[in-house]
Amino acid sequence: MELTLAPAESLVMQCLWESGADLTVYEITERLHEVYGKDYANNAVATFMTVLMKKGFVSRYKKHHSHQYHPEVTLDEFRNAQVNKMKNQWYHGSASGVLAALVETDDISPEDLQKMKELLDGYNS
Repeated sequence: MELTLAPAESLVMQCLWESGADLTVYEITERLHEVYGKDYANNAVATFMTVLMKKGFVSRYKKHHSHQYHPEVTLDEFRNAQVNKMKNQWYHGSASGVLAALVETDDISPEDLQKMKELLDGYNS
């Protein structure tokens, strides 16, 4: 399964991941407004959820009189898939190329550089 999301789908998934709970369309619509300032209609969010179900990102079950949506892909799984996609598409599969690009950016903090070094040293042990 290819883990790709349109921008609006990404926001919907962020709502689910950040909430840590299964949500209804209404609850997602509310969070999109409150957290992201997006004013989607409930029927638009319901359409996003249908697409996300078809893509395998969420599942749906009925609780009381409403449908609850549950993320089937974790945030870490999605992030890892995106990094791998970028690595393969832009760096010919080279993890060191991705790391070099990160290190060469002007806005990387000394703390992040130290953490990268520690991570790499840990993998060499």
